[in-house]
Amino acid sequence: MKQGKIFLQSVLLLFCLTALLTGCDNGDDNDSTGGTSVLSSSEASTGDLKSYLTTAINDEYRAKNTYIAVMNKFGQVSPFVEIKESEEQHISMLVSLFNKYGLSVPANTGNALSAPATLSEACSLGVQAEIENAHMYDGLLAGTTEYADVQTVFKQLQSASQNQHLPAFQKCAD
Repeated sequence: MKQGKIFLQSVLLLFCLTALLTGCDNGDDNDSTGGTSVLSSSEASTGDLKSYLTTAINDEYRAKNTYIAVMNKFGQVSPFVEIKESEEQHISMLVSLFNKYGLSVPANTGNALSAPATLSEACSLGVQAEIENAHMYDGLLAGTTEYADVQTVFKQLQSASQNQHLPAFQKCAD
C-alpha cells in the first residue's frame, strides 16, 4: 500500500512539473519579445509525451515485475500468469509508441512490489494496483489529447485494467 501511495504521489508530482514547464511564457501571445519560454511548443509536446509514455511503461514494468515476484513465491498461479503476459503485451504497445515518436525506451529497472505473505494478499494488492492504474491512465489521457494514437493505446490499457485485470484479482481475493 505504501509503495502504491508513493507511486501515485510521483505521478502527481510529474504532472505538476509538466504543467510548470509548459506554462512558462509571458501570457501575451502577440508579443514575442517580452517573455521567454523554457521549451518551444513542439519541444514541450515531445517532452510531455515522453513523460506520459515513461509513466505508463514504468507502471507496466512494475506490474509485470510484481507478478513475477508473486509467481516466484507461489508458483505459476492464476491470474498472475495470464496478467503478466498481458503486461508484456502492454509494454510492447508502449514501446511501439516510443519508437514511432523517436523517443528512447526506458529500461526495465526491475522495480517491483514485494510478494505478500499469502496469495490472497497478493490478489488484494493486485486489486489496489489495478484501481490505481485506472486513475493513472485518466491523468495520462488528459495530457495526451494531441495524440490520437497514444489516446487509443492508453484507453486500451485502461480498459484491460478495469475490465479484465481488476475482476480477475477481485475473484482471486475472495
